[in-house]
Amino acid sequence: MPPSEQKARVHFHSLGCPKNQLDTEVMLGALALDGYAIAEELEDADVAIVNTCSFIESAREESIQAILDVADLRDSGRLRALVVTGCLPQRYGDELARELPEVDAFVGTGRYPEVPGILEDVFAGRSRGIYVDAGRTHLYDHTSPRILIGGGHSAYVKTSEGCDRVCTFCAIPGIRGRFQSRTLESLVAECRDLARAGVKEVNLVAQDQTSWGKDLPGRPRLHSLLRGLDDVDGLAWIRLLYLYPTAVSDELIETLAAARRVLPYVDVPLQHASDGVLKAMRRGVTAERQWRLVERLRAGIPDLTLRTTFIVGFPGETDADFEALLDFARAARFDRVGVFRYSDEEGTAAQTLGRKVPRELARERHRTLLEVQRQIMAEKQEALVGSEVELLVEHRHMHGVAGRTASQAPEIDGGVFAKGSAEPGELVRARVLAVRDGVDLEAEVV
Repeated sequence: MPPSEQKARVHFHSLGCPKNQLDTEVMLGALALDGYAIAEELEDADVAIVNTCSFIESAREESIQAILDVADLRDSGRLRALVVTGCLPQRYGDELARELPEVDAFVGTGRYPEVPGILEDVFAGRSRGIYVDAGRTHLYDHTSPRILIGGGHSAYVKTSEGCDRVCTFCAIPGIRGRFQSRTLESLVAECRDLARAGVKEVNLVAQDQTSWGKDLPGRPRLHSLLRGLDDVDGLAWIRLLYLYPTAVSDELIETLAAARRVLPYVDVPLQHASDGVLKAMRRGVTAERQWRLVERLRAGIPDLTLRTTFIVGFPGETDADFEALLDFARAARFDRVGVFRYSDEEGTAAQTLGRKVPRELARERHRTLLEVQRQIMAEKQEALVGSEVELLVEHRHMHGVAGRTASQAPEIDGGVFAKGSAEPGELVRARVLAVRDGVDLEAEVV
C-alpha cells in the first residue's frame, strides 16, 4: 500500500509470557493486513497498544505501570489513541475503564482479530470502551495473519488455548476460558509456512500442553502431534513447553527419545514437592509420583534437559514442607528451575485459604531455593567447558555472536556469547570456553 494510503502508525508494548507475545504478533498481522503501519518506536507512533498480563500480582503491577507510562502521551495529544489488550482487561475491564479514562479501548483475549475495526471506532468516536467476552479467548490458526517479533529464525506456536484444570492458585482458567485445541493439520501447516519463511526453531506453547487433542474428533494425543511436526522439513528445533506432570505418557517419552527435530527438552512445572502442599494446590499428584516421573524422563530420553517451576510461600507451607522442597530440588538436580512467590489471586480457591505465609518469610524461601538451584546449575554449566555444542545464532555483536543451545529456551534459560563469525539464524558448532555468572556460556565458533 502506498504511504499516502497508509492508516495510523501503531506501536505495541507486549508484556508477559510467550503466549502473550504470540497474541501480539497476530494483532500486528491483522493491523498490517488492514493497512496500518507498524512503528518500532513509541515516538514514531500515532497509536499505542499495550498487551498486558495479569497472571500474578507483579505482572499486574508491571502492566499498570506500562499503561501509565504511555497515558501521559495520550493526554498531551502526542498519541491519537491508547488501547489496552490482553489478560488485564479480560479480568478487570470495567474497573480499568473507571480508573483509566485516558485509555480509549480495552480489548479482552477473545477479540484480538477485531483490533483494526476497534481502532476505526476509536478514531470515529464510536468506541464503547470495553470489548470483552467472558470466558472466551481467541485461538488463531494457520490462516491468521501474523508478524513475527524478533529475528525471524525462532517462533512460538500455540497448540491450544485455555485450561480445564483446577489448581487452586491459578487464575488462568478464569481468564483464558475452557480448553480448546488446534487441529494437527493447522499446526503442521503453520510450521511448514514458518519453515519456508526461514524459521529454524519452533517453541510449542499452551496453558496445558499435555491435554492437546482431548476435544478433537478421535481424541488424538500429544505424541501424535509431535510425530507429525517432526516431519516438517526446514525446521531444526522443535521445543515442547509446559507439560502437566500427571499426563506425561510413555508414548510421549518414547516420541521425544526417537524424534529428529523435537528436542530432548522437557518443561514440566511441578510447583512443589510436599504432599500436603501439593494436595492443597489440587495438583492430583504426590511427591513420590513426581520423583518417579523425573526418573522415567531421565531413563527414557537421552541428553535430556529438564526444566521445572516451583511456588514458595503457598498458604499453609510449613518449614518442613519447604525443607521437603529443598531436598527434592537437591536430589533431582534439574537443569533449569523457575521460582515464584505465591500471591493471592482473585477468584481462586487458594485465596480463601488460611495460614498465609508472611511475605518476608516467602521472600527468604525464594532466595534460599534460588541459591540451591544456582549452585546446581553452575556445576552443570561448568561441566560443559571444553565440549562442543550446536548453537543457534540470534544476533551479531562487536565481539562475535550471541545465541542459544538446544538446552536453552528463549528468554528464560540464558544464552551463549561466542567469538567468531556467523549469520543470525545459522546453526553452528561452538566450543564452550567458560561460564558467565553461573548461567550464560562463553564460547568460540568452531
